[in-house]
Amino acid sequence: MASVPLPVRSGRIRLGLRLRPDADGVLAWLVTVALFVLIAAPLGAVVVQAFVPGLFYGDRTFQGFGYLLELFERRLWRVSLYNSLTLAGGTAIFGTALGCALALLRHGYRFPLARTLDTAAWALLIMPSFIVAQGWVLFAARGGIAPELLGAAWVSDLVFSPTGLILVMSLKTYPFAYLTMSAALRWNVADLGHAARLCGAGAVRVFFTVRLPLLVPAILAGMVLVFVDTIGDFGLPAALATTYRFPTLPYTIYTAINQAPIRFDLAGVLSFYLISILAVAVALHVWIVRTGFYEFLTARARPSEPAVPRHAWLCTAVTVVFLLIAIGLPLGTSVAVSFMDRIGAGFVWDNLTLAHYAATLSPGSRLRESLANSFTIAALAGLASIVLGLAAAYLLTLGQTRLRTLIDVTCTTTLAVPGVILGVGTIFVWNQRWLDDLGLSLYGHPAILVLAAIAGAVPIAVRVLLGALAQVPPSFLAAAALQGAGLPRRLLTILLPLLATAILSATLAAFGTSVFDLAISSLLRPPGFEVIPVTINRQFQQGEFGLSTASTVIAAGLTIAAIVTVQVLFDRFVRIGAGRPA
Repeated sequence: MASVPLPVRSGRIRLGLRLRPDADGVLAWLVTVALFVLIAAPLGAVVVQAFVPGLFYGDRTFQGFGYLLELFERRLWRVSLYNSLTLAGGTAIFGTALGCALALLRHGYRFPLARTLDTAAWALLIMPSFIVAQGWVLFAARGGIAPELLGAAWVSDLVFSPTGLILVMSLKTYPFAYLTMSAALRWNVADLGHAARLCGAGAVRVFFTVRLPLLVPAILAGMVLVFVDTIGDFGLPAALATTYRFPTLPYTIYTAINQAPIRFDLAGVLSFYLISILAVAVALHVWIVRTGFYEFLTARARPSEPAVPRHAWLCTAVTVVFLLIAIGLPLGTSVAVSFMDRIGAGFVWDNLTLAHYAATLSPGSRLRESLANSFTIAALAGLASIVLGLAAAYLLTLGQTRLRTLIDVTCTTTLAVPGVILGVGTIFVWNQRWLDDLGLSLYGHPAILVLAAIAGAVPIAVRVLLGALAQVPPSFLAAAALQGAGLPRRLLTILLPLLATAILSATLAAFGTSVFDLAISSLLRPPGFEVIPVTINRQFQQGEFGLSTASTVIAAGLTIAAIVTVQVLFDRFVRIGAGRPA
């Protein structure tokens, strides 16, 4: 007998059953409260702190806009704002151009190594910026690889300048533009170009007057993502701290929290400026896309097929050179330094050593403690974020609740919020006297690192799960509800098996991003509590380059090994469960 889908209207299943509204409503409130505590409250605290600096410490006096206007009186504030806008603006332009050009090359022509551009983009997207920046510092600094071993002193002057930093950040953040442009190039409407060619337009003119304007939404989206990621980046200025003075808003916020006396008012004001800039950037992008007319797909659209170029070797050569510069130089330098006794002696047999790895792995070393702490925090954050993320993603796709928009906005907003602001806001929320009286003040306790890691991982988990949930028919859950299954049982027996692969991917993504979060770890870790990113950054700033690079190689290798092992075990379990050979 053919099954008939059960219509669902106004959040209520027909036949008089009213299971979903109550269950979804309770779940929606639980998710909303969790998101408020983890995300909304810290961000709101940062904004309020700019106008009422003493609110969380007993002084509720409204200070007006005086603190905001001090930006024009304090030189460090002005310089930090100028540097951030210069770096983010320049990177948005150059990084977007680079990403779009590579996407056009990748999807326009068929040549060897074309797929490596996809792999490189994802690798750079996941890789922490401070690790990439440290590799560039070791390569270009006075006494580094380029000046000492290659005799190219000009590289140092090039890299350690505003223009050089824009180039370095562009090589790190271009994947945002590359991926958005790649998605836009999936479909091809050749009729428009053919019409222009029939009117006498040449290939170059068709590209700039027909094809490129149609890609404006993708270009703008990539540019905004590059801008947002760059202006909130903490890793680059942290890596440059001992080599080149280039204060930015995130790093100045960090120093305000870590100086004596602690300046929460300063951190609040600069965080407010940073949030405002991010809000304007996102709003501008939304306004431009919504007010333009870019609907060009028709029934004659076809999936894009890369053409075979006349000189495929040239495309391959460009790809190889780019990969060597973007990935080979920074990561290759870090790996090489980890095996060197002295950088200036070069990569010769007498200068090669395993002493840095031996010291890093010796009993009682900081890295061993850091690995245990960071992996524990990341594992807890991954598990907690997937539970909260699955509930939020279910409500956004299959649930019936009026809180859906609020949940969506909260999860989406966090994707654009830098870790340094989330960390500062978490301090404001959990470092209060009345919480201390109740024994709930988490500032100075490792638990606060777990909460901040969950807050940063939940939006990632939600976005990963939304795509998989969109493929689940609502009738599956409706049929189970008619049989008397409650919401928890429906989630465990229907959604969990169907979304197992997506859940694993989201959990591993949350785990990987939590291990190397330098901004949150630097702001929230208790004194004497070692975590991987802080340990590596401290060794680097103290000039222990061999130890810092060896720690980076070991930590990254173990993280990748853990992720791959879990994936292999999961695939083996699935094969055995399906009755297939493992």
